[in-house]
Amino acid sequence: MSTQPTTKKAIAYVTNKDELMVFRHTDFPEAGVQVPAGTVEESEEPSEAVLREIYEESGVKGVRIIELLGIYQYNMAPYRDEIQERYVYHLELTEPTPSTWQYWEMHSNISKNSIAFDFYWVKLDGSDLGLAGGQGYFLSKLAHKIKKNGNSAHN
Repeated sequence: MSTQPTTKKAIAYVTNKDELMVFRHTDFPEAGVQVPAGTVEESEEPSEAVLREIYEESGVKGVRIIELLGIYQYNMAPYRDEIQERYVYHLELTEPTPSTWQYWEMHSNISKNSIAFDFYWVKLDGSDLGLAGGQGYFLSKLAHKIKKNGNSAHN
């Protein structure tokens, strides 16, 4: 039996009406379309991590958490020997954001090089939108909530 390490991750579904904030790695487009996500540090709650990751990866501060959509486990094999326990949050934009923008995430604890991301918005259509690494796991649930509640997923 495998004893793979488990890492807590926070995943952000940031919406503006019926659109989802996504990005591509500017220099590594083969990494696929993604949403802001990252590791939950020992000293923080997943809800704190998701807000931190959104800002670190996109520069966007004007968001608010609507709800925790769910938690699931994702096996990173064959890329890494790791099981990720993923906390997926729906957040809404609270201030204007461009339709497209580029942002550089700094990884001071890893290297001095920044990583460029190209951000844009895509319409939620009920599918997983082809998000990389299984990140689209709860997108159909989110799209259903938004459609049911008229562009707002409250309750």
